[in-house]
Amino acid sequence: MDCSIFSTSTKILFFRASLLSIILFFTCLNIVRSTATEFRYGGHCGSVVPESKAVDEEFKISPFPGRQNGYYNGGNNVLNRSSDQYYYPPASKVLVFETHHVYTTRVEDVFKVAGNLIFQSSYDYEQSFSNHGRYYYPYSSDSGVRGTLDFDFHGFWSRTTGKLCMVGSGYTYSKEGKLLRLRAVLKLNNVKDSSDINTLITGTMDSLNPADNPNYFDPISVLMFPQGSYRYTKVLKNFIQGCPGRTDVPEKSSLSLSRTRHVCDVFSVQDNAFELEYSSGCGSSKSCSPLGDGLGYSPRFMYLSMIQCSDDMLSLRFLIEFPGDNTYMRYSRSSNFSSSLIGEGSWDSKQNRLCIVACRIEDASSSSLEKSHVGDCRTRLSLRFPAILSIRNTNTLVGEIWSEKARNESGFFDTIVFRDTEYNRGRIQLQGLKYEYMETDQVKKSCPKKSINGNSSRQYPDGYSADMAFSMSINGPKGRIGWGSSSPLAVGDQPHQIFPFLIPSSSSRPKSSDAGVSLLNISYEMRINLYRSELFAGLDPFNRTSNGYLNILISAEGFYDAETGNLCMVGCRHLGSHNKTTDCDIVVDVHFPPLNSDRKGSKIKGSIKSTRKKTNDLHFEPLEFSGRAYYCSWAAESIWRMDFEMVMSVISNTLAIVFVVLQIFHVRRHPGVCPSVSLLMLLILALEYLIPLVLNLEAMFDQDSERTIWARSGTRLEMNEVIIRAVTMVAFLLHIRLLMLSWTARCSEEKNRALWIAEKRGLYLCLPVYIAGGLIISIAGQHSSSYIEQTILGGSRAYAGLILDAFLFPQIVFNMFLNSKELALSRFFYIGFTLVRLVPHGYDLYRTHNYVDMTDSYIYANPTADYYSTAWDFIVPMLGLFFAAIIYLQQRLGGRFFLPKWFQESVTYDELPVDSEEQSPLKSSS
Repeated sequence: MDCSIFSTSTKILFFRASLLSIILFFTCLNIVRSTATEFRYGGHCGSVVPESKAVDEEFKISPFPGRQNGYYNGGNNVLNRSSDQYYYPPASKVLVFETHHVYTTRVEDVFKVAGNLIFQSSYDYEQSFSNHGRYYYPYSSDSGVRGTLDFDFHGFWSRTTGKLCMVGSGYTYSKEGKLLRLRAVLKLNNVKDSSDINTLITGTMDSLNPADNPNYFDPISVLMFPQGSYRYTKVLKNFIQGCPGRTDVPEKSSLSLSRTRHVCDVFSVQDNAFELEYSSGCGSSKSCSPLGDGLGYSPRFMYLSMIQCSDDMLSLRFLIEFPGDNTYMRYSRSSNFSSSLIGEGSWDSKQNRLCIVACRIEDASSSSLEKSHVGDCRTRLSLRFPAILSIRNTNTLVGEIWSEKARNESGFFDTIVFRDTEYNRGRIQLQGLKYEYMETDQVKKSCPKKSINGNSSRQYPDGYSADMAFSMSINGPKGRIGWGSSSPLAVGDQPHQIFPFLIPSSSSRPKSSDAGVSLLNISYEMRINLYRSELFAGLDPFNRTSNGYLNILISAEGFYDAETGNLCMVGCRHLGSHNKTTDCDIVVDVHFPPLNSDRKGSKIKGSIKSTRKKTNDLHFEPLEFSGRAYYCSWAAESIWRMDFEMVMSVISNTLAIVFVVLQIFHVRRHPGVCPSVSLLMLLILALEYLIPLVLNLEAMFDQDSERTIWARSGTRLEMNEVIIRAVTMVAFLLHIRLLMLSWTARCSEEKNRALWIAEKRGLYLCLPVYIAGGLIISIAGQHSSSYIEQTILGGSRAYAGLILDAFLFPQIVFNMFLNSKELALSRFFYIGFTLVRLVPHGYDLYRTHNYVDMTDSYIYANPTADYYSTAWDFIVPMLGLFFAAIIYLQQRLGGRFFLPKWFQESVTYDELPVDSEEQSPLKSSS
């Protein structure tokens, strides 16, 4: 080696490394200086709260509790940039400030604060507890999650002026996927260590980057309802003598709260939606809005969102929201504070009602929240829990909202009654709630008892079971015109196991002398949605909605006959919130199928009929409906069926392992026959086990399937699935081993050229057959499916199962072109595998008539993995046995035994040379 050259190279490398280090040092120094300049607190916040040196960490004084929630507007270029055009419902603009550290400084009443401000567009909330009560915050998560943006802030807070100013940064991605580093200054006002209903924290967050910088974002305005050291001043001042209310409520007609259940528990759920019911003088042409005539419409719904609960659990704060016209709150929350109220309430244990004082939020425009403040506080609300339900009142929570203003004063409105919506009904479960039957005499006239026809061995659902709830498909003269659901409210005089919040009165059950021993009093609530284009006359007399369908709510009560499965009721149809009209001239007739009936075709059938004269405006033509029966006993049987199918799947795969092992032994005992096995057939069999392994691997990470939700108990089902996967893996590896043996044997000598020619010709014949068959089946099935995923993906998977059922077809074609008599396949192999593929079709015939159809619950003979029907369950076994018989005859009479004799004799054969006595002579066409 030339040492001089080595020395020169070393010097050059050292010089280059030194130069690079210097460049990197000055680059980093420039970045640090730039960052320090941009984040210099004094340059952005010195005029708001002067900077001071931190001394000690403070644990008792803080501008916020550990986590303070709020709302925001703006920042559209970095927030709410979801690429999903079909995201539904629209996201709420919520945020949360997490306080990490608070330090005292050398300046009295000035504190250094460090924390995170998290923006998130989501409906997910989590509940946390603190010493100040119960708080509900937007769910915070890693800022990498779509829809969240997390800023790290540090700055100073003046307790005297109530101002907080902070600088910080955050990271997000642009629409093009580029990483953006956002620098911001946050300025908040009215940050006090104590607050009341008039205290609102408002402010702005501005970008520290110039407008032409890619990291720039639009200004963001912030609004928070302070939760630290809150004082309930309004409710204590206005309700010293109790909650007055506007409607006289009889004593003992409202339920009280127990010692173990507080009013905060009742409203802890976020979805507290109520439907407003206006007086008769209010209509679509006149605004009777609780927000004044300036709103331009009368809201249909109201939403109560609890902000905070007091330490004694008797007082609480609400954000009271009113959504846009003709929209339902749960689908349209948008944090529009111009149509919202802030309120505080207290539970009156003497009158058993919740009393709320509500205030307007003024100057909260859609573009900025910075100037928001609390305005007029002369709105009142009261809520109570009715003790008795009936066919005309099925609400478990009712209330009223009114104005304390003079009638001639601007903003006055008449008392508005509100009730919980049908989607929330029954969520409130208070002890002592009763149901009172009011239409018993009318039911007896409209619903005569039906006699038992024929078979008395039929058993029908128990009236107290969950089998009484069902879904409906509404049918018209031209087909399906809508859908709906029905669920019991009260049954007999016993607490219902599935609906324990309803306890009917003991006098509600009819005596045997009046209605028969088998009759049981029952009450229902039916929700129906009808396409407006298919409406009958009289279904929408008040033209309540202009969207694509009409919502109908029917309360009904009547008798259920457990001997015949007949349910007959008188119903009341509710005709809208702007009027109190109900149509109670309705008869509902339902027939349940027997528990021991055919599972596949069992349907619940019924009708909804109007008893009014045809000339009446509320009369409508009968609505016929039907629904699939899903009885609990059937579901239990289906769970047992799933366990059985687990065992069958393991047995099936175990037998496949045995048969392929026997085939491997067969080719090892007779090496000369190994090349005569069709490689295409072995590849198809290997794919039979590879595809389920891939699909199961994907499903293993998907925990949201319907089967996981209703059938997974403990780890037993998961362990069975692991066993199935393990056995499937062994079967796959053995098939790969057999394929490798055949491939290696065929590739070992040049003399096997005839085998490759036969394989190639077989491939040329099989592929067009497979493609043509797929096209024929897909064209034949197009009329029964309207989804691309179902027709292409689902159909191709089922067709692959059909190819597997005919796995012997490539071997038959291969034998034909080779005209081979070799015993290439062991009898155990081709007969055993044929049976393994055919048994599922026989089982499907049995399962179809003995078990209810439950989506995503099939483990063995899965309908999505093959063609299963009465016709296919006959065709496939016949085809499989036919192919097995051909293989048997080919290995004795020759590969072309089924062809015309002249074609067989037109081929001459040359015996190929053999290298050992173990190899059998192979024949090739000349």
